Amino acid sequence: MKKVLVYGLGLTGVSAAKTLDKMGYDVYTFDKNKKEVKELKGYKYSPISDSEICDYDYEFVVKSPGIPPRDEVVKKLGEKYEIISDIELSFRLFTQAEIIATTGTNGKTSTTSMISHILNESGRKAISVGNIGEGILWLMYENPDAIFSCELSSFQLHDVSTYKPHIASITNITEDHIDWHGSFDDYINSKLNISKRQDERDFLVINHDDPILQDHKDNFKAKVYEFSSQEEVNRGAYLKGSSIFLKDEGKNIKLMDVDDLSIIGRHNYENLMDAILACFIYGVSIEDIIKGSKSFKSIEHRLEFVTDIRGVKVYNDSKGTNVDSSIKAIQSFDKPMVIIAGGYDKNIDYSPYVKEFKNHGKLMVIIGQTTDKLVSLCQKYDINFKKAKDMEEAVKISFENLEEGDIFLLSPASASWGMYKNFEERGMDFKEKIEKYKG
Repeated sequence: MKKVLVYGLGLTGVSAAKTLDKMGYDVYTFDKNKKEVKELKGYKYSPISDSEICDYDYEFVVKSPGIPPRDEVVKKLGEKYEIISDIELSFRLFTQAEIIATTGTNGKTSTTSMISHILNESGRKAISVGNIGEGILWLMYENPDAIFSCELSSFQLHDVSTYKPHIASITNITEDHIDWHGSFDDYINSKLNISKRQDERDFLVINHDDPILQDHKDNFKAKVYEFSSQEEVNRGAYLKGSSIFLKDEGKNIKLMDVDDLSIIGRHNYENLMDAILACFIYGVSIEDIIKGSKSFKSIEHRLEFVTDIRGVKVYNDSKGTNVDSSIKAIQSFDKPMVIIAGGYDKNIDYSPYVKEFKNHGKLMVIIGQTTDKLVSLCQKYDINFKKAKDMEEAVKISFENLEEGDIFLLSPASASWGMYKNFEERGMDFKEKIEKYKG
């Protein structure tokens, strides 16, 4: 029986351990914080200690994506074994699975969800997997008949060696996760791993307006489709005025007006064009693409409309975990705004975020580890700010400064760690505090 080590027993590790056990592997597990988890009850696995971690002849090691390459255990394992991500393993185990893979700094969750929605609306069975929802391996094991819309993080793509999706897309690439990768170049290369093993029989959708992707365009071997919110493209989808067009093989088709959609913001129109192209390449009809696009609603925590309180519209953009994402959220509105900003410090430059907020910003309410950096930038660019110790105080301060017609936005440009387990927990806390204030 082939031995495999699963390093990390979070969502990804549990999914990997369950699947590998069911597929006949001898599963060993290691987690610095826990040896056994209730989700693995009834499955065969052997927890091991740090001292014995290299004593077995593993075929490979499956590493949870949150564990960085500089981790001492990773370094030790890497000297003796191949270390792969769950994404790489999914490609090896489920060779017949139909996948549409999406990565990028921002928009990948929305795009992944849009692809699944359009496919399901067309009568197909599609499931969003990867860096979204449950672990990819167990879902693939349980759903052999599904199409998988895969959201892939830079962490997951860092540890692939054979991964080769037939249809892939890259939403954009901007600076993020430097604390994990160690450099922007490593982050870029990890993102580009989604396309490196594609050939001329495969398809790649890219953002026409992204300078980094355009710099690498000549290196892509797959057939490239592009989307743009700024100008017409040679092949792909583009936004002209308030209409989305599809252009391919001499055809230039108007698909829909953005006023007919349930999403707002130029970045969301870009995400939708990305999803439209992926589904078009897959073979979904124009009619079904239009139907699915119009019926899609914003995902939770991504520019999610929460409520209207005395003429103040409240939006939850807790998934705004980096500068570029939160800039796009700010740009979705043209009314006076109070924003809750800050969180875990990923060692990135927050000045573009603060400068963009200055255009319509009334007040920045600052929380979390990045407080000192954001305060310094607000002082530099002459922006009103107040500090808050937690979300409840941040909401209270915000409403003391909001007036009818204003926008109240949570879009922190920072990860949630340190105050919350994840952006979902932060978004839920924000909405709970809004309801408490409203009551």
